[in-house]
Amino acid sequence: MMETTAIVRLILSLIAGGIIGLERQYHDKPAGFATNSLICLGATVFTLVSLSVGDAFNFDRGRISAQIIAGVGFLGAGSILRDGFKVSGLTTAAGVWIVAAIGMAIGFGEYVTAGMAVCLVLALQLLLRRTITLFERVRRYDVVRVVCEPKWKVVEKIECVIECDGVHILKRVLTKENELFVLMITASFNARDFEKVTRELFEMKEVKEISH
Repeated sequence: MMETTAIVRLILSLIAGGIIGLERQYHDKPAGFATNSLICLGATVFTLVSLSVGDAFNFDRGRISAQIIAGVGFLGAGSILRDGFKVSGLTTAAGVWIVAAIGMAIGFGEYVTAGMAVCLVLALQLLLRRTITLFERVRRYDVVRVVCEPKWKVVEKIECVIECDGVHILKRVLTKENELFVLMITASFNARDFEKVTRELFEMKEVKEISH
């Protein structure tokens, strides 16, 4: 392979990784500009070395580049975190994986494939993110079940917390189970309101359980 071709592919991989990394950096994600650029560049370097060594020693040209998949798997796994029932970092891990794939495509000279992949990743991250935001603003009816201490002041406090966040309570049903109050609240939430309300209710020491 000519040195000029190798240099062009390295520069293209740096640009491709940088473009995706800028979007991630702008949204304050863990894997930003530098990380994505280095991953894409590294995948291209391994691919180029695999091609050169394969031609020189007459063995499988994809042997070295195939190990990129395993290496990227370790990087991706390190970005996934679990906090209770919430798992974060999956999108970052998937981003690392696709950036490495783009670097390999450039290394093999598949410029059209790599370019289309970059465009699709950006379209997914930018357009889909806005679409999801619009859906989150749509209000829906939901029922929240709150188990709390058997005190009327606690019930009033819970309702105050919900209504202070701009949520309109449509229906209240209060029962008593195992010496505790069970408050069933039907209200109009959007996704952000619901998350904020449940977080504030969990912080109340008088609240024992929340479900919906």
